[in-house]
Amino acid sequence: MKFSCLILGHQGGWDEILLVVAPLGLIAWLLWAANRKAEKMKSDDNSNFEAENDPNSSEG
Repeated sequence: MKFSCLILGHQGGWDEILLVVAPLGLIAWLLWAANRKAEKMKSDDNSNFEAENDPNSSEG
């Protein structure tokens, strides 16, 4: 039997687990990255808004 046939054969379940875990891990990482970016954008927007609307500002 060739080695390639052994790799494609049933490997006791770990290969099927990878087919589920890999996409779920990718989706979880993408959601984490998007949430991190959204929080950073939110904090940047808030700080800009507060600076523009500060009545004690020396500009204006």
